[in-house]
Amino acid sequence: MPALAPKVFLVQPPSPPRKNVFREWAGGMGTAQPSERAVAGHDQRYYDIPWSQFLWIARGLEQRGIAVEYADLQATPIYDAAAFEQRLLELRPAVLISVANLPSLSFDLELLARWRRLVPGLRVVLLGPAARLDPTRAFTADAADYVMEANEELVVPELCAEILRDPTGVQPDSCWHRAGAEVVRAPQRQVIRDLDFVDFPAYHLLDVARYESDFFLGRRYRYMTVYTSKGCSYDCCYCPYPFGFGSKILFRSPAKVVDDIERLHREFGVEQICFRDQVFTVRKKHVEAICQQLIERKLDVVWICETRYDLVTPELLQLMARAGCREIHYGLETGDPELFATIGKPGGPRSLARFEEAIAWTKAAGLRVHLHTILGLPGESWKTVRSSLEFLRRTRPHSVQTAILSPYPGTPLFEQLKAQGKLAPVDIEEYGGFQAVQPTEHMSVAELQRAKEYLGWNWDKSAWDKIVFKARRWLGLGARS
Repeated sequence: MPALAPKVFLVQPPSPPRKNVFREWAGGMGTAQPSERAVAGHDQRYYDIPWSQFLWIARGLEQRGIAVEYADLQATPIYDAAAFEQRLLELRPAVLISVANLPSLSFDLELLARWRRLVPGLRVVLLGPAARLDPTRAFTADAADYVMEANEELVVPELCAEILRDPTGVQPDSCWHRAGAEVVRAPQRQVIRDLDFVDFPAYHLLDVARYESDFFLGRRYRYMTVYTSKGCSYDCCYCPYPFGFGSKILFRSPAKVVDDIERLHREFGVEQICFRDQVFTVRKKHVEAICQQLIERKLDVVWICETRYDLVTPELLQLMARAGCREIHYGLETGDPELFATIGKPGGPRSLARFEEAIAWTKAAGLRVHLHTILGLPGESWKTVRSSLEFLRRTRPHSVQTAILSPYPGTPLFEQLKAQGKLAPVDIEEYGGFQAVQPTEHMSVAELQRAKEYLGWNWDKSAWDKIVFKARRWLGLGARS
């Protein structure tokens, strides 16, 4: 029997010129790094992850007998527009599902509008928290027919099925859509209660071989992302996780999680798992059950996760290590005691002493410690930056990523700054997480940018390291040896 012609096309847009957009980071808002590339595409030297909703939606479509095709336009350095548009014209799908992100919002909407014009009658379903910040923008740009609000993994497959049955009789769910000349919001009719509604996310649509880690534990690994839970119920004022992923935490059963990992390992050659849970250890018994199954099945995979400093114990960390965990990411945000106590990690102990304990316990379990810091929180000054440096030097994590605060729309901090008239007059497409856009009471944007380099080159560098670096930069040889 011949294969069904795909009626639904899932498309990850390319990055715009001069930027690499990492679409699922920052709660799905997306982060951005500068690129020398003058055309659309995506530089391939960065550790990247797929937009996970595509995989869940695609499997939901397959379970309904609907054929799908997936195009990852970030998979090559240069976006071949002619080849992609030729494929779009060949398929003439009924539905195209895509995503828009904050650092590339105008670019993404322009592409979607172009694709929509190419195929008369094409319905575009748009995902991503950046799109739902201002749904009318996508409709004004003629870039979408539906802008999803929530429960996307569950409701989009049914939305597509309704479009295929009768495009004029669709009953939208959890989204904005056109009703004549008006843009209206369809209320939620279905609610996701857990992550068990698909048997196996559609990893087979990906070119899994392209997901190769940086040197980790001395070599490269083929990796893939897995969710054991999704959502964050903490109310950190600067964090886009609750807006992007939901404030209610949803879980996937431990057996299904380990089934996913086993299949990724045996069928796709995956050796490293990046758990994408916003707070991996938020439910201790859930993590323990996953670890026990990983140990029992003797899967030769290593994994990393992200969690909070106040949700680990020495015993749990040791169990995680036995189950294959090799690195934990903690959101430190700031190492200044006063700033940490007032804004750093709401919902947990306000003393950095507990954080230091968590780092020590993690190292004692044989695990690497990766810390995320954010420069530019309200109250940031050179004094607090130096306090963060002292904390990093004292605790000696294995690696540190330093971001600079973007007051993402949808966060309490954005609303607070806006209400106070303190929001910097910057295009929100400049919000990328690594370039300063919002000054503090004590530091300018330029100072925050300098502080990022200051932390990066001081927390773990000896005097000799810094001399070598300065000499290489002076000679025009770059920072790397």
